[in-house]
Amino acid sequence: MITLREPQIKGLAGVLLLALLCAGCVTRDQTLFQEAEDLWLSDRYEEAVANLRVVAEQYPDSSLAGQALFRLGEIYYLNLDNPQKALDYFTRVTERTEGDELNLKAREYLGDIYAISLRNFDMSVFQYKRILKDHRGKVEEDKYQYKIADAYFHKGDFAQAEIEYQTFLERYKDSPLVLDAKYQVANCRFVVGMSAMALDLFTKILKDYPNSKYEYDVRLGIAISLDELGRLKDALKEYKKMFKKYPEKKILTKKISSIQQRLEKKLR
Repeated sequence: MITLREPQIKGLAGVLLLALLCAGCVTRDQTLFQEAEDLWLSDRYEEAVANLRVVAEQYPDSSLAGQALFRLGEIYYLNLDNPQKALDYFTRVTERTEGDELNLKAREYLGDIYAISLRNFDMSVFQYKRILKDHRGKVEEDKYQYKIADAYFHKGDFAQAEIEYQTFLERYKDSPLVLDAKYQVANCRFVVGMSAMALDLFTKILKDYPNSKYEYDVRLGIAISLDELGRLKDALKEYKKMFKKYPEKKILTKKISSIQQRLEKKLR
């Protein structure tokens, strides 16, 4: 049995005491963060925010500081309906990190907040492009290229939107979003009045993707395009087909009635 002498015991005790003190310093931010997580899960958002702010502001060098800023952004966006405040915190996350998972998630939130809540589509495009630049090879790139195209579409820049959708279709032929992109290209042509081209695209989609989630919208696009091209009998035929198949009777009844009235006038 080894017996420690008094100086050795005192030295060991000092080391243990120092370790305990250091552990106390390290775990304070961990304790606050865990308490905040529990408060958040209990829907006590303001209290969670208070804890997270302490972690972020008083322990800026902690490994949890970035996570605290990220959670603050989530709470303000998802729970407290304050997208502008959420932007501030997510932006601070991106300033602290580069290329890691937290940075990616923060930039995705920034892109979505700008697009959905603030309708600032240029800024949302900027964030999605930064994701493709900073995280290339680590993310589903088709997803963000599609978001870029979608942002231009909702901005009303249909020409650029079509370019972005076509870029998507050239690069990501196996993406699950291919049908969505093709449908949106047809929509881009449709909304700018290129009815003949839109008709061709909608018809091809209907042929290539029968019974898809866009079937009703595609058929409606076909009928309206035919109507705008002056092919009233063909348009009426399409509307009557839809009337038999789909529950949206009110709008279809109006369309059918409008065409029938115009056809009657032509016969007079």
